[in-house]
Amino acid sequence: MSSQSPTPALYAEYTRKIHRYLWLRTGDTELAADLTQECFTRLLAHDGEVPIERPLPYLYTLAGRLLTDHRRRHETWRTGTLPPADLDGLLDDRAGPATLYETHRQVDDIEAALRRLPARSRNVFQLCRVEGHTYREAARVLRLSVSAVQKHLTLAMRYILDQTHTDDD
Repeated sequence: MSSQSPTPALYAEYTRKIHRYLWLRTGDTELAADLTQECFTRLLAHDGEVPIERPLPYLYTLAGRLLTDHRRRHETWRTGTLPPADLDGLLDDRAGPATLYETHRQVDDIEAALRRLPARSRNVFQLCRVEGHTYREAARVLRLSVSAVQKHLTLAMRYILDQTHTDDD
């Protein structure tokens, strides 16, 4: 066996397949190229530890994990709050009776959905969205991990949206 790394040969042989695999899953040529490079960088770092008997399945697995990691870091469900200026427009006392009725009905629907949530998700929503605590602060108060706080908040917000969505929206 040669003392030279097999990575350049594997790169030449499989780079197009890995790039295409990632491009089909992301639709983004540049992201696919970046993840392909990272895949082969990790392969290069792996060189010599344990021989890879089936390099293509190994590379697909590695690429899939890199894509999952990328999505976890960059594509979290946005749960940000509205700026105060936008909140002022939600309830307009000058609006007509029909608009006021509809707005109050929506608020009632949201409150009802919040009451139906599991206690932990409701507490996370209260701390993060109503009281304005950070994920870390809510995690400390509720004795949860930051990740658990994010998951409960996402669950709460999705549930509220599902429960308050009407077909005429």
